[in-house]
Amino acid sequence: MSTEKSVSREIESDLIKPPGFLGLRMDRQKVIRAFFSTCATVTIITLVLIMWSLISEGPIKVGKAFGFLPYPTLKGGFLDTYRHELSVYRKAGLEFCDHVQKPLTEHEELLSRLKRALGADLNTVSKPSRDRRDAALLAKTHVEEKAALQREALEEALEKTEPATPPEKIAELRKSVTDATHIAVATETISDIFNKEEKEKLIAELNSLQPDQEDFPPFIQSLLAESAKKDAEAKEKFAAFVSAVDEFEAASEPVVEVHDSMKELALATKEKAVQQHMAEDARTQLLEAAATAKTPEQKAAFEKDAAETDTTEIDYKSAIEPIVAKLPDYEKLVQPYIEAIKKASAALPAKPETKEAHDLMEHFRKDFPKHLKTVEASVPRMKEWSWEKPVPMTQALTSFLFGGDWITNSSWQDFYGVLPLLTGSLVIALTALVIALPFSVGAAIYVNQFASLREQEIVKPLIEFIQAIPSVVLGFIGISVLGDLIKSTSGIPWLSWIPGFPVQERLNMFNAGVLLALMAIPTMFSLAEDAINNVPRAFSEASEALGATKLQTVFRVIVPASISGILAAMLLGLGRIVGETMVVLLVAGNRIAIPDFSDGIGTVFQPAHTLTGIIAQELGEVSRGSSHWQALFMVGILLFIISLFINWASRLVVKKFQLPKI
Repeated sequence: MSTEKSVSREIESDLIKPPGFLGLRMDRQKVIRAFFSTCATVTIITLVLIMWSLISEGPIKVGKAFGFLPYPTLKGGFLDTYRHELSVYRKAGLEFCDHVQKPLTEHEELLSRLKRALGADLNTVSKPSRDRRDAALLAKTHVEEKAALQREALEEALEKTEPATPPEKIAELRKSVTDATHIAVATETISDIFNKEEKEKLIAELNSLQPDQEDFPPFIQSLLAESAKKDAEAKEKFAAFVSAVDEFEAASEPVVEVHDSMKELALATKEKAVQQHMAEDARTQLLEAAATAKTPEQKAAFEKDAAETDTTEIDYKSAIEPIVAKLPDYEKLVQPYIEAIKKASAALPAKPETKEAHDLMEHFRKDFPKHLKTVEASVPRMKEWSWEKPVPMTQALTSFLFGGDWITNSSWQDFYGVLPLLTGSLVIALTALVIALPFSVGAAIYVNQFASLREQEIVKPLIEFIQAIPSVVLGFIGISVLGDLIKSTSGIPWLSWIPGFPVQERLNMFNAGVLLALMAIPTMFSLAEDAINNVPRAFSEASEALGATKLQTVFRVIVPASISGILAAMLLGLGRIVGETMVVLLVAGNRIAIPDFSDGIGTVFQPAHTLTGIIAQELGEVSRGSSHWQALFMVGILLFIISLFINWASRLVVKKFQLPKI
């Protein structure tokens, strides 16, 4: 009896005991739980390491207490380095000079618009003849390139004097040049800008080209003369416009001379400051090496080198005085400059010939009053300026976050203002979101609620296939196809009412936004379709029981019930868009400037740069540990924060709008 009980207990224990794992005496459930908890732990550790690597290469440096204990410090980090650079920028007088440089930069931008407007009007007279000239010269160049080997051989033979090339050899080489030229002309496509008779003349002259021919053939000479004549006629027709632009350009020359003399003095002082800072770093390194030297002789040698290092402080006051002394010279030029540009502006035509010139002149007239205010305000600012004003750490931070200039590898001064990059990223992201949202959500609603099984089998894989297209391939499509399509379409006259049309640059934010929308649609579609699919079937059944139509059920019951998932899909799609690099680097235009929002919706057709693009473009070209290197890691931190915020917002939206649990 006892034996039967013991056997039954063993059987019972075997039944109760959980199954082993891979034949080992281990609890399978515990092993699986341990595996997934380990994965979660590794993910958290990886996230922390990423954050630490970004922070340690950006705003802080890792020091060592007692020679071995690591601790974070701002000294040597980006904010400290950038603060030092801004301090030198001020003390050396570069900041003082930039009060003059800013009006000159605005003058150059205004002058560029005037020259482009003038060129657009001149083209109405001179462009046809210039196109004919250029087409003929291009055909001549192509033919000469195709026969380059034979032409070079003949030229060498003609130049050879001791001994001279035999006449028979010269004749043979000329024949080879002629044959090669005939073949090249036969394969050359002559532009349809010429009529049949002109094509025959041009082909005949191209067939007779020789390397020792000094003058252009007669027909090409006539095209050159015709182009020169039309250029003269165009300048005569728009003589007042040409004169006004020339006067506007000449108005800044005296100011430029004063500014150049100031810049020369400031740059010399900055160079001394850079050398002094490098000497201080070298002395610090020598002292650190002396502290860790293994022998007294090595320690003495390091200390001797440190003592001999010249770290004499720069006398900034004496260096600044000759720069500030030029302020009266500049002040005398301000009023004549203002009068000269006002006179030139008044002489500009009220109604340009072309729409392009008209738009450029509108931009000029809009920005011209701002330029006058900048010029007038420059002198008071220069008088208030002081080289002794300290640069706090907060100014370095605000200059990074809100600065409007990102200028690197400059012989003048590097600036790391992230605002143009952030603005470009946000405008492109919003453009992509506006395009992707209706397509992705609309497709999700149709596939889940209206499509047949056959349609679902076709549509869903096609949308998800887009995600498999490499981003670099989409970038090439944007460069070679979409950009040209946007620019050519914008030139259609009856579309000129659209803001931003005609588009000046084929690589712009809209181009990037369209491609990013295409990349985001699969992600947003899948998440939105899952959200709609998760709505309890009882909701739709109750709606239909009350007599609602299919459309009413979808848009008044199912979509509102799945709104949390749809909004989360939108935010996660936004995160996908913001983090994309290759497409924006290839097609956004890469112009580092805050977009001109006065164009309204047309702003999206302007080129821009982005946070991700600047990292990919510049990180491989900078030296490790430099301020430029640290600034790029600061941009990475900003991207990291944006991504975390988007993910946090998506979770918040899901919690706020989720359906109550039944």
